[in-house]
Amino acid sequence: MGIADHPSFKKSLAEFLDFASRLKVDLVELKMDRLELLKALSSAEKAHQVKQLLDTYDFKYSVHAPSINVNLASLNPTIRKASEKVVTNAVRFAAEINAEFSISHVGRLSKDYPKGFLEKALKNAVETLKRINKTANDLGIVFTLENDHKAKDYILAGYPEQLSFLIKNVGCKLTFDVGHANTLKKPEEFIEPLKAFIANLHLHNNNGKEDSHLSLRKGNINFQEIFERLGDSITNTPLTVECHSFKGLEESVALLREKLG
Repeated sequence: MGIADHPSFKKSLAEFLDFASRLKVDLVELKMDRLELLKALSSAEKAHQVKQLLDTYDFKYSVHAPSINVNLASLNPTIRKASEKVVTNAVRFAAEINAEFSISHVGRLSKDYPKGFLEKALKNAVETLKRINKTANDLGIVFTLENDHKAKDYILAGYPEQLSFLIKNVGCKLTFDVGHANTLKKPEEFIEPLKAFIANLHLHNNNGKEDSHLSLRKGNINFQEIFERLGDSITNTPLTVECHSFKGLEESVALLREKLG
């Protein structure tokens, strides 16, 4: 069981890790969009400092590549190249800290483009992700894609058929974000076609209308149904709570311990 950091948290990375220690979780997901961690992707000295801090705790870690202003499917080659570089750097950082796995979003096609450009955006994403996945494999890091939520722009990695296509063509695994799935359809409907690829679960709740990252005690997601459909595989799958408040994280971890033992 683990919890995910978020750049909106006002506490420092050290304070977040102290909070995780008090919750007695096993895994911490590092969100590289946090300004402290973004610097570690471009400065060897800062990366060393962060690693020293992480080593003072007894956690397993996962690394979520930057997603803000990042688009691996961009039709603009300059933006796509910069996005690939920053995600690749996050994978390298994951290897440096001996992380369990890395996570990345795919990107979207802006609604300012005609819908007919979707095929080109998808091709860009696959080509870019293949290179990143190869780097991850070479470094011994499991690379996972995270499913997207409902958005104004065209999404490329939201629905089960989109995810299956990407994963099979890239050769990576899936971080299945239950809350994101709930903004598109019932999350339990994702399990059967994607179960074999799931390497990590992101757990948070919402009412199906927006990606609100609420406590598991709120919203309309049937987590019991999801866990039952996952079956025995859930015992080997990290459960990463991804609420955007400390109270939500604390409530959700307590609920999972109550339900799962």
